[in-house]
Amino acid sequence: MNPARRPPPPPPPPPCVDHELSCGVDGVSRNQLHDQRKGVDLYDPQLYARGEAHRVWRALRDHTPVHWNAEPGPGFWAVTRYRDVRWVLRDHEAFTSELGIVLWSLGVPDPAAGKMVAVTDPPRHQRLREPLGRPLTRHAVGDHAGWLRALVRETIAPAWDCDVWDVAAAFARLPVASVVRLMDFPREDLEVLLQWTYAAVAPLDPHYRTGSMESTLLRAHHEIMNYFRRRVRERRAALGTDLLSHLLTVDAGGRPMTDEEVIVNCYNVFLGAAVTTSQAIVSTLIAVAEQGGGEGRWPVDAPTSTAVEEALRWSSPTMNFLRHAKHDLELHGVTIRAGDAVLASIASANRDERVFDRADVFDPARTPNPHLAFGGGAHYCVGQSLARLTLQLVFEEFFTRLECFELAEPPVRLVSNLAAGVVSAPMRLKLRPR
Repeated sequence: MNPARRPPPPPPPPPCVDHELSCGVDGVSRNQLHDQRKGVDLYDPQLYARGEAHRVWRALRDHTPVHWNAEPGPGFWAVTRYRDVRWVLRDHEAFTSELGIVLWSLGVPDPAAGKMVAVTDPPRHQRLREPLGRPLTRHAVGDHAGWLRALVRETIAPAWDCDVWDVAAAFARLPVASVVRLMDFPREDLEVLLQWTYAAVAPLDPHYRTGSMESTLLRAHHEIMNYFRRRVRERRAALGTDLLSHLLTVDAGGRPMTDEEVIVNCYNVFLGAAVTTSQAIVSTLIAVAEQGGGEGRWPVDAPTSTAVEEALRWSSPTMNFLRHAKHDLELHGVTIRAGDAVLASIASANRDERVFDRADVFDPARTPNPHLAFGGGAHYCVGQSLARLTLQLVFEEFFTRLECFELAEPPVRLVSNLAAGVVSAPMRLKLRPR
């Protein structure tokens, strides 16, 4: 989009919107939400860190389903209803991913476009996705269940001997450790990969920032990419049966993938893995505890399969994805111009009352559950089978062992407008008798 041409703001909302957003939604104050004339700022990472986003999204779904966010320039539209979010995610004829998919990149061309599967449109997208996804299918991932279960048991083992255990800090390592194993990277590299991967998705979080947002993003990108470059050089000299070796030898549309394509797609896998599984686990525990009046009790009769899907819906670890309109569009009476950025608020869609009964209740037996936690259409998450299997094993090995649990301290949320996360959640755990 040309920065000199901004689309006009949407028409003024009806009085009820201004009243709800200025007086507050469910007790949220004017200072917290701002008023509609200034606009709710969906770019602000602190909105999500304060835990206010779902109340803001609810008001937008009801009254301003196509919301104009003027900052930062050049601004963006945000859609919050389920059907609209699904349309933006799925329709690659109307929306492109190649101009950037995260809010940090707004107005800046993505150098990985056409190389990284997440920022490549069909038909090129499919030529990259097919070889990347082959080792991550449900069948292929199932072959890893043995060592993955052992990794889950290793992760939760300290919990059985602790009065208070920080579930967020412990489970943050699990998905990164699983990808380290899949790519046959040294186990001792896990911590540094975890640090820089989270810095890339939460550059303003005090646990991960190393300076300004821009400098943190630049350094995180530099550190991760250089790490993968070293591993690619080493692996080319000694190929194995791991995921990285597969990418280095696979056919991608009639030719091998270039080193740069391999590197940026490894980067993409790590970013996706870092937030999805661990945050679904932690958010689920917090939800059960809060719905139990502070003391959580995991229902032993809840089917694991439905509980996994509800954990994904409830947590929506990837909250937002950006797309850009390829031509002029009209939605709910608002004209979206060609080139305009459109934010698909996945976390809002997964709480849309028009689709989900009692959407603000965590129900481990919920069915059907057509959530959008893994996106939709051609860009449906390539690692979803690995994430689902990991959650299944955690529920079997950890959740079913818990008699009850409670937060020992208030959780500390991740400061990010991309990933819904918790960086600290100390809990008191009581185990069921064997």
